Amino acid sequence: MDFFSLYGIYAKRKMIKKVCIALAIIVGIFVLFLYLVISAFFAIIQGNGAVTDNTPQQAGPFIEFQQFSYKTINGDTWYEFAHPYQFPTLGVLIQGVILDPTDTGKKHIAWDIADPVYRETEVKAFADGKVVAVDDNILYGTTRKWSFCDESNDGICWTDGNPPADIQIGCGYEIVIEHADGLSTDYCHLEYRPILKVGDSVVMGQLVGYQGSTGWAKEKNLYFALLRGGQPIAPSYAFTQTRLSNWGQ
Repeated sequence: MDFFSLYGIYAKRKMIKKVCIALAIIVGIFVLFLYLVISAFFAIIQGNGAVTDNTPQQAGPFIEFQQFSYKTINGDTWYEFAHPYQFPTLGVLIQGVILDPTDTGKKHIAWDIADPVYRETEVKAFADGKVVAVDDNILYGTTRKWSFCDESNDGICWTDGNPPADIQIGCGYEIVIEHADGLSTDYCHLEYRPILKVGDSVVMGQLVGYQGSTGWAKEKNLYFALLRGGQPIAPSYAFTQTRLSNWGQ
C-alpha cells in the first residue's frame, strides 16, 4: 500500500470511525435480541416464564391484605381496620368459632390453626403494634391435675393428686399484641416462652413464636383470636381467602 492510499484512509478516519460504531451497535442489538429469544424459549419450556396455563393459584398463607370491616361477635356496630395485615401462620383450620347458645361450655372465640407438616412452624405478627401481655399460664406447685374428657362442658376435667407439680393451663405460652384502631390479636399454645416483652413494638410479619401444644391443646397448633376492647371478633371478617379448610368443624 503506497503513501497516497494510506493518506486517503487517514483523511476518511472520522467516517470510518462512525461506520465501525454503527456496526458495533447493530451487532450488539442483534446479540441482545438473540439472547432474549433464547431466554424466552427456555422459560416457556421450563414453565417459569410469563406464559401460564391459566390454572388459578391459591393465595399464599402469608399474603398481605389491606383492610377489612368487622363487628364483634356480640355487637352490632361496624368498624374498619384500614392498615396492612397478614395471615399469622401456616396450616389448616382444625377448629373455628363455636358459639352454642344452649351450652355456655361449648364456646370457642378463635381459630385453631395446625400445620400438618412436622417442623417448627412460625407464628408471625398480624400487623404493626405493641405487645400488651405475655403469659405462660402455668399453675405452680399445685396438686390440681387436668385432662381432656367428655364429661365436662369445656372438655377439661380436674382432679386432685400428689405430689405437687407445675401444670400448664388454658392458652399455655401466650402473647397479646395491640394494633391500631383498638384491635388486638391473641396468640396461644406457643411452643416456647415468648422472647418479646410487654411494651415491645412489633411490625407486621415479625416472628413472635412457633406453633406448639402448651396449655389445653391436643396437638401442635396456634390459637388465634381477634378482639376489640376485650370483645371477640370472628377472624373470617379479616380472611376471606386463605389456604384453610374445614372451617368451623
